[in-house]
Amino acid sequence: MNNLDEREYTLEESVKKLDLINKRIAKLTLEKEDLTKIIIAALGHNKPGQATYQVNEYKVTCKTPSIYSLDTRAYKNGDVYLPKEFNPIKESVTYTVDKKLFDDYFNLAPESVRESLVQLVTVKPGKMGVTLGSI
Repeated sequence: MNNLDEREYTLEESVKKLDLINKRIAKLTLEKEDLTKIIIAALGHNKPGQATYQVNEYKVTCKTPSIYSLDTRAYKNGDVYLPKEFNPIKESVTYTVDKKLFDDYFNLAPESVRESLVQLVTVKPGKMGVTLGSI
C-alpha cells in the first residue's frame, strides 16, 4: 500500500470511528439528562440554586440554575419604570477582539502597531474539533 492509500484508509477509518463515538456520546448525553432529572426529583431539590446531598457513599450536588435575561430595548427606552432603590439592572461595557480585523490589521500595520497589538491581545490555539454530517 502506498503512502496516499494509507493516508486515505486512515482518514476513512478515523472518520467512521469518530461517527460511532459521536452517536454513543449523543445517547449517553440523553441518558445523563434523564438520570439527572430522576435524581433531582428523588432528592426533592425543587428550588433554584445548588445544594449537596449525601446518597450512601456519594456526595451528590444538584444544580438548578435560573437564567435571567433583560429586554434591553424596553429598559433603554424607559417603557417600564423601576425606582432606583429597586433596580437590579447593572450597565456594563465589554470589550471583544474582532478576530478578522485583528488578523487584517496585524498583517497590514506598521511594526509599531503590530508591537502594540501583541502587547494588548494574546492569541493562542483553541480546542480543535471535527464535525461530521451526512452527505
